[in-house]
Amino acid sequence: MEDRPQRLNRFIPKTRRGRIAATLALLCGLLAIWWLWSGDDSAPSAGALIEKSQVVKREPFASTLNVMGTIAPGNGIDITAPFDGTIKSIRFAYGDLVNQGQALAELDLSELEQSRNEAESAYLKAAQASNDMTSWTSGPEMSRARRAVATAMFELKDTENKLRETKALLDRGLVPRSEYDGMVQQERSRKTSLETAQEDLEATSRRGQGPNRRMAELELKNAQLRLGKLAGQFGSAILHAPDDGIVVRPPVGQGEGAASDPLHVGSRVSKGQLIGTIARAGGLGVSFRLDEADINRIKTGMPVTVTGPGFNDLSLAGQISSVAGEAGKDSAAGTGKASFTATARLDALTPEQARRVKIGMTAMVIVIAYSNPNAIVVPPEAVQGAAPAATVMVRDRKTGKTAPRTVGLGLVSPTGAEILSGLKPGEEVVWSVAAPPAPVTP
Repeated sequence: MEDRPQRLNRFIPKTRRGRIAATLALLCGLLAIWWLWSGDDSAPSAGALIEKSQVVKREPFASTLNVMGTIAPGNGIDITAPFDGTIKSIRFAYGDLVNQGQALAELDLSELEQSRNEAESAYLKAAQASNDMTSWTSGPEMSRARRAVATAMFELKDTENKLRETKALLDRGLVPRSEYDGMVQQERSRKTSLETAQEDLEATSRRGQGPNRRMAELELKNAQLRLGKLAGQFGSAILHAPDDGIVVRPPVGQGEGAASDPLHVGSRVSKGQLIGTIARAGGLGVSFRLDEADINRIKTGMPVTVTGPGFNDLSLAGQISSVAGEAGKDSAAGTGKASFTATARLDALTPEQARRVKIGMTAMVIVIAYSNPNAIVVPPEAVQGAAPAATVMVRDRKTGKTAPRTVGLGLVSPTGAEILSGLKPGEEVVWSVAAPPAPVTP
């Protein structure tokens, strides 16, 4: 029988290479066993909580609202058509930088000349009527009325004389009774004619007084104003830039005064129609929409920060300049939500900024709806419940124990919750969060 050393020697490799291979295999096996047994012991179990804490201190706190908007002319001057007509020539392109006094467009004067001729004709008629009223008492109508009265009086007197003669002949029996009766009837007719002529004279005299005369004066004045207004428009046929700036395209088919079609030579424009807007240099703004849930949070004067993909390394400052008092007409009816238009005016830009920021660019608007530079702020996860019964866990410095404490809760943002009362700087707030899941072993 072989002894123990001899039996072991049969399993030991005889060569050096074999001994090294056996040693490496043994080490790999030991490492695999250690990795399998140690991996699960250090990982937290599912559902475990990790305690976190923070010492309370005063720090700036802000509540913001992020919306998408569009760069727009913040301080612009509208260019409108001075009268009805057609575009004769266009001397600019939308987006051009123009100088004050530069000619932009010219309107055709043919329709204006026709309107002026009609107004002049109306003025002449009104002037004639006013002159007739001024000299009404010596005018032709009053003269005809007076002649009619005089004729009626003469005929009446002649008839009365004949009636007296006929009566004398009748008394002497020289004429029949019927001839006398005929003269009586003729006298009555002459009296009626005289009364009618006198009434016509009075009516004719009244037409030259009171309201009729006043109406003639007003018609003359209106005709003068209209003629003068049309005559003054001949000098406005050429539209000039009222100030230095960028010519902005008007909205197409939106709102009163908007253009129905893009402007071109031959386009018909009506008086007051918006042709363009001169956006003054350094007076840009941004226009954006607000949901009805946010409209009451925004007030004029609130500061804003504006960025955009077209000028992504620039951050522009400004403030809210206007907030619509009613929902826009294009609010989506299907969504059941109303939207409101708001505008913010940007601070004056440097020449380099003005060169890069263009009207119509997409902008990200950050509205600072609330700001407190000296607030007590805790993480939102540390607050339990809601106002007015919100609480936080506070650690006692002496005992190290934690206890809930009711706090006055202000605004809450994704980065922090403002504490109005119940906490002091230096106190330690404690809260728990779920542990991250353990890595999955492949």
